[in-house]
Amino acid sequence: MVERKTDPGGGGKRPSDPGRGRPPRLKAEQYELKIRWERARQVTEVTSSGVQFDFESPLKVGTRYPVSLSAPGVSISSTIEVVRCQLALESGGGKYFRIAARFFPYVE
Repeated sequence: MVERKTDPGGGGKRPSDPGRGRPPRLKAEQYELKIRWERARQVTEVTSSGVQFDFESPLKVGTRYPVSLSAPGVSISSTIEVVRCQLALESGGGKYFRIAARFFPYVE
């Protein structure tokens, strides 16, 4: 039997080339989300299928809302459908709503 000098497929990590590949992934905190003229307090998660954010007022589950989502180098206009709206209380007595939503194609 012939002994192999290397594993097939390289077996290890390839050296990274800063000029190639995808740009660095944006953090959720870098995004700004607006529903009509109201801005979300904070975006907590963004995926290709949906978004989770904190909002001052409740949004109705099952309802679709037009949104704009922007970050450095990114600007998206879309429609979301709210799948969850949960009341969250702050230690100082304030309140906000944690919203989870799915993306739909943009509707004007």
